Amino acid sequence: MRALPDCRHTVVFLSSITPETRAAFGDLPLLSWSQVTARDVAGLNADLVILHNTAPDRVCGPLPAFTLLYQHSVGRRAAADATVFCSRWLVERCRPDGGEAGGSPEVLIQPVPVPPRPDSAEVRALREHPVVGRLCTPVDRKWPGELVPFYARLAGRFPQIEWEFVGCPRGLRDALRDACDGRIRFHDASWSARSLLWTWDAVLYHHPALTESFGRVVAEGMRAGCIPIVDARGGFCEQVAAGRGYLCRDESEFEAALSAILCACKRRTLSRAAMTHGNRLCGLQAFRARLRRLLRTLTQD
Repeated sequence: MRALPDCRHTVVFLSSITPETRAAFGDLPLLSWSQVTARDVAGLNADLVILHNTAPDRVCGPLPAFTLLYQHSVGRRAAADATVFCSRWLVERCRPDGGEAGGSPEVLIQPVPVPPRPDSAEVRALREHPVVGRLCTPVDRKWPGELVPFYARLAGRFPQIEWEFVGCPRGLRDALRDACDGRIRFHDASWSARSLLWTWDAVLYHHPALTESFGRVVAEGMRAGCIPIVDARGGFCEQVAAGRGYLCRDESEFEAALSAILCACKRRTLSRAAMTHGNRLCGLQAFRARLRRLLRTLTQD
């Protein structure tokens, strides 16, 4: 909606709408439906319907407007006039043949907002030792027990580093505190917690089994000058470029990346490069240009 301010928007949720969500959308009309139906779409007089990761049973179609499905994760999705994916990795998982007879499916890289700046942030450049954080959804699936020996090894190798975790389940906190030798701070998950990306020197993400289709926190971190140090898998590989962060295939490569950012000069150089790259890749104007170009191509076809 922010990318196309010259259009009239109606936002439909297939769930209840919280007061926090209403406040975030301001004066824009928000609706809550149990299904997307042709009758309801016709009542909005819509020219374009964008379905985000919508399941087949939530759409009763066909719909009386050009319908674009934006797929963000693996799974069955509703039928649409065209489908786009948030990463090439996701395309390969959902359509290993490269797409349908009409050609390969499109990749539409997501935009992400610049994280809110904290009211009073510690200045990275004035800090002697780096702070490395992990920001993740507060569910056990995202925080496997294998992280404890992983961080124990890193914390033992780098006693200079301070660690911060957003969203860590409480049942894992004591073990991680011991693993990091007490040099750790925990924060509850919240939208405002993203402001920490302005204070961390790097955001580190490793998961032994789960691959991210895109990984929005990495993009948000780069826009705040936070250096990404992440698994060399999934959508991360399409975001992180050489000289803007680190893609790591094993623990030794994570160690090498952390060793590099111990140098304050290196951290400053990488931070500036990551911010420039993140703004260019995932900024609102870049997404607007990609989306408009895609829509012109699809509707002409």
